Amino acid sequence: MSKEKYQIPRKSDFICLTILLHDLKCFDEELSEGIKNIGTLARKMRNTRNVFVSLHNLKDSMNRIRVDGEAQFVSNTRSLRRDLDFIAHIRNKGVGHLDRVLLERAAQWIPELFHVSSHKNDDYLTFFSYKAVLESTINSYLNEDGEQKVFNTEIDFLYPPNAEQFFSFLSDIVKRSITWLENAREIIKSEIDLHSDVQIKEMGAIAGQTNFNLKEESCFAFSEEEMKKRIATAIKKMREMGTEEKIIQFLENKALE
Repeated sequence: MSKEKYQIPRKSDFICLTILLHDLKCFDEELSEGIKNIGTLARKMRNTRNVFVSLHNLKDSMNRIRVDGEAQFVSNTRSLRRDLDFIAHIRNKGVGHLDRVLLERAAQWIPELFHVSSHKNDDYLTFFSYKAVLESTINSYLNEDGEQKVFNTEIDFLYPPNAEQFFSFLSDIVKRSITWLENAREIIKSEIDLHSDVQIKEMGAIAGQTNFNLKEESCFAFSEEEMKKRIATAIKKMREMGTEEKIIQFLENKALE
């Protein structure tokens, strides 16, 4: 038997979208929290940086996973995919990797990070470090004329109009991503045949053959007769080991019925 019989590829898509959906819902809540002090501001910078990992994973998933929806869903998919190109740049330069050249520009961009007063408080160092890397990553996404592609201006989080412009963009793309994931997951769920109690033994047998060596294929062969023989052998060994008879009888009734 093949993995397609058990819809393993489609089930893997469902798992992927479920994790991404939960990640982005959590980030949406965390990024909406108020700023009370420099510590919470540093956490907002950390969450801002980390959300790009999930958004980049979403971009990869959208390119890999086939989801057949209605016209509006297809239109939303194209629009979201275009906006996620910017996310890929941020993830590649300042999140998934810490690009050496970008780090040098970050050090140049935020001289206050190395002012003597900044080194009296570790929360300030953390905030300015996040700020330096995030702003440098955002500002290095340039068009052919050397202008920032998305905002048409350099972003400085301490300048309120810039902060409003960037975080409104980020909030919008996170919320649109959540909506897309909710819709895509429902479409995929509708294609999966959920199993009932009748198939529990078969699914258990398939689960038992999971090969965690990712360089090899996994096995999906199933024979009810062979399964019963293996269970009977296991029960026999349990009886020889002195397992209580009531437990043996329970297993025989459940597994060999």
